[in-house]
Amino acid sequence: MGLLLALDGALGAFSVALVSRDGSVPPRTAAGAGGDALERGLQLVDEVLAGTPLAALESLAVGVGPGAFTGLRIALSYAKSLAFGAGLPLVGVSSYDALERDDVPLPRAVFVHGRSGLACMRLRSADESTVACAPYAELAGIVLAKLGPDALLHASGALEGVTSALSEVGVIVRPSPPADQPPALAVALRALQLRPAPDAHALRADYGESGNYAERSPKSRQARRG
Repeated sequence: MGLLLALDGALGAFSVALVSRDGSVPPRTAAGAGGDALERGLQLVDEVLAGTPLAALESLAVGVGPGAFTGLRIALSYAKSLAFGAGLPLVGVSSYDALERDDVPLPRAVFVHGRSGLACMRLRSADESTVACAPYAELAGIVLAKLGPDALLHASGALEGVTSALSEVGVIVRPSPPADQPPALAVALRALQLRPAPDAHALRADYGESGNYAERSPKSRQARRG
């Protein structure tokens, strides 16, 4: 059966999901309202487990960001505590992976909001992947430099404020419909495809860095070596 329990606090209200690897158990989900993770987080875990003991789980998963600072810290702390207490492996899932639509053509980008006026982005094209956290206008400039004017970009995630900045520099944005599911369910389904961390201590939150971005591509690595 392979039950997996997932928590997320980076992509909105704290949410919890339970899934089975073979699909034999229908997914169970629960979500809080606003910032009530401190008060109701563990209660939501109990609601989703519905009497299933932690010992019956195969693994745990948690969204590791980027995203909301406080919610991310709380979810990661809860997940690590549960993993240590139950002796279960813990899978960390990036917010980009949780939100990205694999069925959407390249180039595509996933956007996540953190602080006001700031967004984090992962941009994928045919031959490279770029991760950036910056104000909207700077992100638009990065996309323009990578794709060129009049490029068609398939975008998902938190697009408020980003879409207009991209339009201003001539990038054509095609929004991908958001999945109608709590973030923790997206984290759980992605976690089924990933390996657990070697140790729960190894998981670190990704809060993003204002004004900085890192390129992760064969081309950029070759340029640095040259």
